[in-house]
Amino acid sequence: MKTPYQIHYETFAVAGGLYDERHAKLYAEFADDLIADGSYSIVYDGVAHACYTPITIDAAPHLKCYVVAPLSVLPEYQRQGYATRLMERAEQELKPDVVFIMGEFHHYGKRYNTPHKVGLPVESLAPLENWFALALTEGALDDVGQSTSSMTGPYTEPLIWRHPSEQV
Repeated sequence: MKTPYQIHYETFAVAGGLYDERHAKLYAEFADDLIADGSYSIVYDGVAHACYTPITIDAAPHLKCYVVAPLSVLPEYQRQGYATRLMERAEQELKPDVVFIMGEFHHYGKRYNTPHKVGLPVESLAPLENWFALALTEGALDDVGQSTSSMTGPYTEPLIWRHPSEQV
């Protein structure tokens, strides 16, 4: 079975486009750092991995919330539902009220479609339209309104919140 490091490295090493071997190493090391810091780590069927890091919505600290990242599926297993099944399993185990993810609409927009006004936990130029939420507790974000968010640990490193073209 592949380690989380291997899954992320192998996924991004061959991704192409904006990504190259430097990104592969960055994201693989990021996963290892999150795991060492205590983030929830899940390997699904030996081919997919994700970390879930606690985040606090400052206006609603009673909610149990997480940010997903990094999330990778080995290239030969992509587009076969492994990422979705991984996320469903993690959600069953963690029982969160809300899960956030930063990414592209075509990857996450369908699943993470709960409207919200929760800001990023770090200062970033990342567009807020790429900051998605999924409320797993019905109505969890209904009365939150505009809010800041906060977290601790490796995910507060501003580099990881930058566009891939600015990360390496």
